[in-house]
Amino acid sequence: MRSFACPGTGFCCWRTACVAAVLAVLVLGIPRALAQTPVLEVFMLKYRTAEQVIPVIQPMLKNGGSVSGLQNQLVVRTTPGNLEEIRRILASVDALPRRLLITVRQDADSDRGQRAAEVSGSMRGDGNARITVPGTAGSRSSHAGAGANEDGLRARVIDTRRTDSERNLQTVQVLEGNTAFIRVGQSVPVPRQQVVQTVIGGQVVTQVVDNVEYRDVGTGFHVRPRLAGDRVTLDISPQHDTLNRQLPGAVNMQRVTTTVSGRLGEWIEIAGLDQDRSRDQAVLLGRASMSGFDNRRVLIMVEELQ
Repeated sequence: MRSFACPGTGFCCWRTACVAAVLAVLVLGIPRALAQTPVLEVFMLKYRTAEQVIPVIQPMLKNGGSVSGLQNQLVVRTTPGNLEEIRRILASVDALPRRLLITVRQDADSDRGQRAAEVSGSMRGDGNARITVPGTAGSRSSHAGAGANEDGLRARVIDTRRTDSERNLQTVQVLEGNTAFIRVGQSVPVPRQQVVQTVIGGQVVTQVVDNVEYRDVGTGFHVRPRLAGDRVTLDISPQHDTLNRQLPGAVNMQRVTTTVSGRLGEWIEIAGLDQDRSRDQAVLLGRASMSGFDNRRVLIMVEELQ
C-alpha cells in the first residue's frame, strides 16, 4: 500500500486518502445521476396541434416519461438525453402541412330487362289470318287471330328494357393529417297514412290520417389523409343514396368504411360491386323471364396542391 505524508506531521495519513477517494467517486457519479433525472419542458407548436403530435412522440419516450398538451402547447417530462431526441423529432414533425385535393368518384350502371309471351284462344280451319303490332313506348306487343271476328289464336309478347348510368364526382381540399367531410343531397317528402284510434262518446273511432315524412337522400364522404413521401394512407367513409323508383318512399343506400393506401395522383379503387340477376318462370301457355345487372365502383384520388 502506498503511503501519504500529511502536511506538517511527516507520517502516513491513510484515512485522508480514503476520504479523498470516496469524494472522487461521488463527484464522478454526479453527471450520470443528473442525466437520469427527469426534466420538464413546454414546446410551442407552430403548425401542428398537440393531438396530432402526441401519437408520434409517445412511443419515443423513455421509461417513466410522459407527454401531454392542449392545442399548440406540448408538455414533455423525460430525461435530458431523451429530451434532445424528442426536440429533433419535433423539428421534422412540426412542419408546414401539405395541402391536398381529394376526389371521390362513385359510379353506378344498371340494366334491367323483362320478357313475357303467352298464347290463348283456339284454332279453326279458316285460312284467314291477321297480325297487328301496336306501338307502345318501351314495349312490343303482337296479336294473331283467325277468322273474320279475330277470335281464334292469339299470341302476346312483351319485351321491356331499362338502362341507367350514374356518375358522381366530388372534390374537397384538406391539410394532411386533418379530416374533411362533404355531403350534398335533399330531404324528400314521403306521404304516409297512419291509423289512429280515439274514444268519442264512449265509442272507439278509427281514423286514417294522412301525413308526410321527410327522408334525407345524399351523397358524400368523410376522409382523413396521412402522407409518407409520395404515398398516402386514407381513412375514408363514402356514402351514396338514391330514391327507389319502383318502391315509392324507399331509399337505396350505399355505404363503405375502409382504410386504403396508394400513390399521389393515382386512382385507388376502394369498393366495387358486380351483381347479375336472372329469373325464368313458366306460366300457363306462356313464359316470363327477367334479367339484369348492377355494376358499382367507388374510387379515390389524392393530389398535392402547391
